[in-house]
Amino acid sequence: MKSKILFLSTYPPRECGIATFTRDLSDSMQKKFGNHIQPAIISMEESPSSLRVYAKKVFQHITESDLESYVAAAKKINSMKNAEVVNIQHEFGIFGGDYGSNLISFMGCLEKPIVTTFHTVLENPDDEMKHVVKEIDAKSRSLVVMTQIAKDILVKDFEIAPEKILVIPHGVPNVSFGGSNELLKRKFGLQGKKILLTFGLLSRGKAIEYVIKALPKIIKENPSAVFVLVGETHPKVRKEEGESYRNELRVLSKELGVEESVKFLDEYLSLDKLIECLKLADVYLAPSRDRRQICSGTVSYALAAGKAIVSSPNKYNKEVLLENRGIMLSKNDSNFFANKVNFLLANPSKKKEFERNAFSYSRKMTWQNVGTQYYTAFSKLSKIDKYHSRLPRINFRHFYNLSDDFGVMQFSDYSTPLRESGYTLDDNARALSVAVKAYSMFSSSRMLRAADTYLSFLERAQVESGHFHNVYSENRNPIDDVGSEDSFGRAVHSLGNLVNSSMPDSFKARARVVLEKTINGETTVLSPRAQANSLIGLVRAKSIVDFSTSKIGSLIDSLISKFDTHNEEKWAWFENYLTYGNFIIPEALIVASAHDESGRASEVAMSSMDFLTKTHFINGKLVPIGQDGWFVKDEERAYYDQQPIEAAGMTSAYLKAYSVTNNADYLQKAKDSFEWFLGRNSINQMVYDDSTGGCFDGITRNGVNLNQGAESTICYLNARLSMQNCWNNSI
Repeated sequence: MKSKILFLSTYPPRECGIATFTRDLSDSMQKKFGNHIQPAIISMEESPSSLRVYAKKVFQHITESDLESYVAAAKKINSMKNAEVVNIQHEFGIFGGDYGSNLISFMGCLEKPIVTTFHTVLENPDDEMKHVVKEIDAKSRSLVVMTQIAKDILVKDFEIAPEKILVIPHGVPNVSFGGSNELLKRKFGLQGKKILLTFGLLSRGKAIEYVIKALPKIIKENPSAVFVLVGETHPKVRKEEGESYRNELRVLSKELGVEESVKFLDEYLSLDKLIECLKLADVYLAPSRDRRQICSGTVSYALAAGKAIVSSPNKYNKEVLLENRGIMLSKNDSNFFANKVNFLLANPSKKKEFERNAFSYSRKMTWQNVGTQYYTAFSKLSKIDKYHSRLPRINFRHFYNLSDDFGVMQFSDYSTPLRESGYTLDDNARALSVAVKAYSMFSSSRMLRAADTYLSFLERAQVESGHFHNVYSENRNPIDDVGSEDSFGRAVHSLGNLVNSSMPDSFKARARVVLEKTINGETTVLSPRAQANSLIGLVRAKSIVDFSTSKIGSLIDSLISKFDTHNEEKWAWFENYLTYGNFIIPEALIVASAHDESGRASEVAMSSMDFLTKTHFINGKLVPIGQDGWFVKDEERAYYDQQPIEAAGMTSAYLKAYSVTNNADYLQKAKDSFEWFLGRNSINQMVYDDSTGGCFDGITRNGVNLNQGAESTICYLNARLSMQNCWNNSI
């Protein structure tokens, strides 16, 4: 039976920011951890007559003014054996009583662990507010706020122990960065316009009039500027005063002569439509009257969309718009809004800097990452199964996006391929291996065409000696005489995979020609990684390509000799340092162990793999050796920058070890290694980007490297394909 994670909150179709937050949080946890947990909702209602038609996950309702409904809900939860944790999404206004004090009766009856998320934290509370918050604290096992400022207020003004408070940012959708918004402008009938945009449920607290009063000055310098106001009137406001505020804004626009430059989109938008609107914007505007506002979902979403933001002053914006992530005004002033908007529109390079910084900062805020942090918090208070994500859907979009008719391009600017970075044998050999594996699984005609491109690259790159060019310019000319040993090894590895696959015979015949020329040429390699890749390729080609098996034996012997030379009690390795792609070496010895006359290949493979396990796992998490210094024997290891090639290589090697030994520990280590891509890593952030199908270029001290180059994306896909049939195996 799956563990239930319960959320007490408002919930859609109720039109409320917390309702949307709870839906997105519970959905993200279901998507990522649904193998082990089942989120369920207790909805807050204004009155018995306000009960809505909800999704199935809403199983209980509480009327905010009815104390008996609070107690009844608590008793029902207590009777649920698989209910592990209750997360209260707290806002003073959604619970009845003074400062929402009716909630205390629910918490007092509940026997399950409680985690309370505060969406509003106010400085200088009066005695009654302070009493209510401290009661909530006393009955909660843990508290969550969304900013450090909010935590500081709880500690200082409410006297709450800091160790009890977690800071988990407001969640945001995972939106791809960059690209032109002109097609969207055309879709909305706004082609050729400079779009200033804000969104959210409309109320007087939004202070929209400051923006409208700024428009004459903005339009004077930017005649094509249009202000788009997205969102319907807040339901409580509509109930009290109808559409009077919206109508006042329309009158103000007309009085100022800017009515043609103000567009009202009076809708409560779906997430997809909202993201479209955000991408439409050239500048995002965030006016507000409330200087004490401690969290803003709308500003968070604008950060996630990578928008240059101009905002009113408040506590949330003060924290998140630091370091050129946006512009916070010193006060609400129409001239200030106008000046800053005009500055951004006149300085596209500065605007781009704000956009990049905003997008980069928001990566830790994506729902996958926020859901993981909540899951971790809940697991510490309950019997939830150990961290084990669902596998993401296989997505080749960025893989194809990186490729043209010549090969796969080397680098990307975010997810935009950089043709000027050229092409490498390394990447095209890796891409060929992924294409072969993917075709064997899905028989895709598009993947077959991609494989043809990568195989053609290898054919073209081969020189007379049997070696290969490695690097080609954007003009498709080689810029080296002969490539590196490591690129040579990867080429042999990929060709061996192809000839011993389910690819069409014509492909295998072409690969065999290239491979035979390589084997029979002057192609000795000394690097252990090049030897390891070559060894795997030769073993897989052995029954198809005619060559002396002594070549396999020689490579095995050379690797074992290197191991014997450097092996010590605390250093079971082939060199005096650990750099990149380490796990390919023990994997190669496992693959080749059946061809080892000495019988030592398997022993050396397992010894070196166990050594790598000890050096690469810290507190159960994979922490690959960082390329900023590597790990030299008897010196301190580097922790950053961690590269996807390491996590992918470890996944592959552990799976190979499991297939040979049937030792479940290796299968678990393969899963642990792959989860590095899914947020189980040093910074608890996703490295795989499901909005593009690409993979970020590693983990730095400051977060993920947001570029999505060929090596990273191809290594991720290779590991993801390898995990397809074993992810849910019992261990």
